[in-house]
Amino acid sequence: MITRDILRAVKHESEPRQIDRASVVLIGLVLLGMAGAPEQARAQRQVEDRLAVEDRAQALPTQPTSAAAETDAVRHVVNDYVGLYRKETLAEWRRLFLPTFTCTSANEDGTITVRTLDQFVESQARGFAEAKEMSETLEHVAIERTGRLATAWADFVFRHNGTSRRGRLVLTLVEAESHWRIASLMFSY
Repeated sequence: MITRDILRAVKHESEPRQIDRASVVLIGLVLLGMAGAPEQARAQRQVEDRLAVEDRAQALPTQPTSAAAETDAVRHVVNDYVGLYRKETLAEWRRLFLPTFTCTSANEDGTITVRTLDQFVESQARGFAEAKEMSETLEHVAIERTGRLATAWADFVFRHNGTSRRGRLVLTLVEAESHWRIASLMFSY
């Protein structure tokens, strides 16, 4: 009776990693000692199969430990997107973007404006030159990364000379030469 219960537990276990290698060997030895010849052979095969599965699992390359670890580098670029958005650090801020970067804005009148990196950065430089105060903050940032591609969706608050406007944006990012860079920005108020 005990032999059949143990066999069922080994055979029907849904989480193979819950029983460690030593436990499998011990169960196998117990089964071999208590079972008749046909049951011994079957128990031996189950133990061998189990050990082979564990050996294959140990040989697999390790995966990142968490989804958070995968997005840390992307989150750093997104944080720099707002953290370096100042008159004094505009040249450093520009380096966050790919040379082929585009900025697309959906305007309130239904039109669409598309700007190149140079046009976008020049627009920001003019804004900083004319403004007493200009900044942007992000709220509810949601980052999704798949391989070397990522998106960052966020609500934003743009402040300019004491007024503020709320909108929604998405940054697309790509990993190029081990560095994450912003490929595009789309936004609307």
